[in-house]
Amino acid sequence: MAVIKLDIGTQIIYKDQKYQIKGYPSLDEVLIKLTEKPYNEKVLKVSTLIKEPKNAKEQSNELVDIDDKEFEKALEKYKIIEPLLSLEKRTAKDVEDIAKKHQKGIATIYRWLTTYETFNTISSLSPAYKNSGAKGKSRLDKSVEAIIESVIDEFYLTKQQYPLSIIYMKIVEKCNNLDLEVPNINTIRNRINTLNPKIVAKNRKGLSVRDTRGMPGKYPDVKMPLDVIQIDHTKVDVMLVDEETRKNIGRANITVAIDVYSRMVYGFYISLEAPSYFSVGQALLNAILPKDDLLKMYNVTGEWPVFGLPRAVSMDNAKEFRSKSLQMFCSEYRIKDIYRPVARSHFGGIIERLVGISMKKTHLIPGTTFSSVEKKGTYNSAEYAVMTISELEQWYTDFIINIYHKSVHSTIHMTPEEKLYQGMLGVGDGTIPFLPTVPSNTLKLRMALLPASERTVQKNGITIDYITYFSETLRKWIIPAQYKKLNQNLISNTVLCRRDPRDISKIYVYDPDIDNYIEVPYADIKRPAMNIKELRQSIAEAKKEVTGRELEQHDIFQAHNRLFEYTEKAKREQKTVRRQISSKKHMQKTMDYESKVLKSDVTLNKKHKETFEDDEDGYEYYPVG
Repeated sequence: MAVIKLDIGTQIIYKDQKYQIKGYPSLDEVLIKLTEKPYNEKVLKVSTLIKEPKNAKEQSNELVDIDDKEFEKALEKYKIIEPLLSLEKRTAKDVEDIAKKHQKGIATIYRWLTTYETFNTISSLSPAYKNSGAKGKSRLDKSVEAIIESVIDEFYLTKQQYPLSIIYMKIVEKCNNLDLEVPNINTIRNRINTLNPKIVAKNRKGLSVRDTRGMPGKYPDVKMPLDVIQIDHTKVDVMLVDEETRKNIGRANITVAIDVYSRMVYGFYISLEAPSYFSVGQALLNAILPKDDLLKMYNVTGEWPVFGLPRAVSMDNAKEFRSKSLQMFCSEYRIKDIYRPVARSHFGGIIERLVGISMKKTHLIPGTTFSSVEKKGTYNSAEYAVMTISELEQWYTDFIINIYHKSVHSTIHMTPEEKLYQGMLGVGDGTIPFLPTVPSNTLKLRMALLPASERTVQKNGITIDYITYFSETLRKWIIPAQYKKLNQNLISNTVLCRRDPRDISKIYVYDPDIDNYIEVPYADIKRPAMNIKELRQSIAEAKKEVTGRELEQHDIFQAHNRLFEYTEKAKREQKTVRRQISSKKHMQKTMDYESKVLKSDVTLNKKHKETFEDDEDGYEYYPVG
């Protein structure tokens, strides 16, 4: 009679693969580890080991989506290591020769070889590969991973519906039995939140597949503040006036975010410009940072205690939410982006309810447009308009913190403020105390929320939208043509640039050597500053005048000067001109506020000795602001 020996260190065969027994999480379970790459580990019932049939299908490695650019980079890595893959007896000298030929580190070549030989796919060489252990991926011990997976299968995905506390207790018990480091309960909560809701509903509630058809495929459970926030735009139902002339300038747009758990307003941004990634970014900046300074700026008395980085952001499919800049921001701060299914508006019901309540309140303001032509009747909104955009910001801030946050919500049966404090104190089933987290470097946060693009540094600087920017700090990226021809793998001269749409007279270039942004002004600093809307108008105007050749920088600034003269001649009589001028004033006001905050951030950084020294080439780097 055959027997299976379960001593630690014993090798066994499971699913036609050789494993080694590592330990015993419980009396009837065994922890096993593959004896060959990728050295995966599993927790199995002893009975499963005995009954498991042979020739079970292998599970394929999972991939996350990678774009064409990432795949091209992965392909470049593969072509470098390809000669080494075909060698029967690869030596250290072979690896050294390849590293020297391509000017790469020897450790880097070994890392690429290990990755490729583990997964055998070119895409595995991309940083976006799920199993690569890159930033944002699990870094838990493989034994702990195996325990978490087994406990979730056995205790969470069951009709007994064990709570999180029991799940975590089982994981702690099994980890202690193997003398492994116990993961944080937040890790377990996040792991459960990533499970497919259809699978959870089927296994915990006994629903059939048909019953789960209407459930969201990836929408996570909400157990604590900032688990999920929803964000959206709308036009404000109020006509505004210019701060100086008090003449009508039309309606503003508001971008607002709400915390799904507490129903607290997370942040907002009001602008006279059309919704864009910038307005999304400014709303998030308003939301993530503590709001004491904001309340002082708006001169509003009260508390607005919700702040910190969210774990997930739920958005619709508008282009500003699908922008690469927003995806880069979410990736940088490990925020999950959730897009609502097309034609299923109820997925954004919480934010839409907030917008609806807010707009009803604006119907009490002189100059309201109401919500429909029928309700408006013969009311002349433009004639009765009295509120400026700054006054609207103040009114909305006062409304949300002193009325909306303190009113009982029909769904949560308490005020949003009470619900937030419950989450902060860990009151309620399955909740734990909520501790908000904010980036340690607020300068980087502000930069990350500006529109981004990649550009190459040429000998005359960086050109974006026909405008050239230059600073001596860019010289490190300028590669002489003769060196380019000799070695294509020389240091890249492509840099990440960010530009504030309110003032395009300078850009911010990320320097990985100092892990910060450097400020790069116009190449011709005598040129006038302008915002992105003025730049677009100037480009359009220049194209009308220039034919038979490419546009140049001076064409843009000449067109800008002409448009400025037209604006002065109009004497602000046209509504569109008044709106444009008011928008520029409002932008400048908010930039002045940000500049004040940035200066305090720099002072704080200096106190912590987080200053930058002179570069060895003699160029001095300054933190933004």
